[in-house]
Amino acid sequence: MSLPSLDKITGALLVGTWASSLLYMAELVEAAYYFRHCENDDWKLKMLVAVSFAIDTISVLSEYISVYLYTIIHAGDPVYLTKQNWAMLLNVFFNAAIAILAQSFLVNRYWRLSHNIAFSVFLFVLIAGAFGSGFSSGLIILLFPALKDRRKVVVSGTAALITHISADLLIAAALIREFRRMKSSFPHTQSRMNGVLNRLVVRALQTGLTTAAIEVATAITLLIDDETNIPAGIMYCIGRFYMLSMLLNLNIRTSARPDSTEGISSGLQTPGRPTSVVFAHDGTETLSSIHIRRTALVQIANRRDHALSGTFKSGIHLDNDNQRDMPELTFKSASGDDSFPEEIEMMSKKQSELVVA
Repeated sequence: MSLPSLDKITGALLVGTWASSLLYMAELVEAAYYFRHCENDDWKLKMLVAVSFAIDTISVLSEYISVYLYTIIHAGDPVYLTKQNWAMLLNVFFNAAIAILAQSFLVNRYWRLSHNIAFSVFLFVLIAGAFGSGFSSGLIILLFPALKDRRKVVVSGTAALITHISADLLIAAALIREFRRMKSSFPHTQSRMNGVLNRLVVRALQTGLTTAAIEVATAITLLIDDETNIPAGIMYCIGRFYMLSMLLNLNIRTSARPDSTEGISSGLQTPGRPTSVVFAHDGTETLSSIHIRRTALVQIANRRDHALSGTFKSGIHLDNDNQRDMPELTFKSASGDDSFPEEIEMMSKKQSELVVA
């Protein structure tokens, strides 16, 4: 029995591991950055990132094992080269797991921004369908590992790819729509706040288009020639892209802050409407989210030039839930002399804050 074309059997997988390794290096950097700078995140979010990273690491190892089995252990074995080994099967299952975790993370972010339950449920159903199709493809490969039987997995594999593409593009479009809606609510702000929202829009666009492009290329090669490992070699990178999409969306919170201090605000003055951008981690939230609120600007003026000490809470608080808190203000004269009245002026100006938590 003659050897099959090695370019299409082992060459495609080898090139796939090279590309996957480069992406995994970037993933390592982003994961290290996350755990170093986002220690105040909720433990459930950190657990999600840790589990996803562990699964993706195993997926990378399975790719190396698969290539090693083909090129070293069973080199020159024509019978073995016509079958899909167990490491490739493992990679299919783990890639499906990474996809559902990353996509669920992004849908959760969309739901926290929009509170659109119906569309969020639709996206979750689409993600579950993609995972089910991918899992069934893995089972078919387990039962029929020979490349000549690859046509048996074409239907379920194509269905999985189409649902993944649809989910990725719809999630990206939904996030972009929400970010643009938020941007339109700040028509008079200066470039920094718009810059933050623009970065979020670009990140969402990159997330959806990159993974969708990989899946489209895989579907095309699978339909053109279903008896090669070229589709598998292309899909070797998909798990890295999903993990990077999750990590980059998390790390953008800290990379966009003025410094590493939690809850920092930076004033952005515009005519008649001072603004600030705040990047903070909310330890009570499961997944990262973005909040917009407005607070009244309070000025305290003393008729006499003696010092005042006092505290105040936010004047008017408006968040995405349209909650309103009345102002609370307490003060006293530092000199202890209350014979001179102090003037308190509630300015009509509004201070806008963009909080990325």
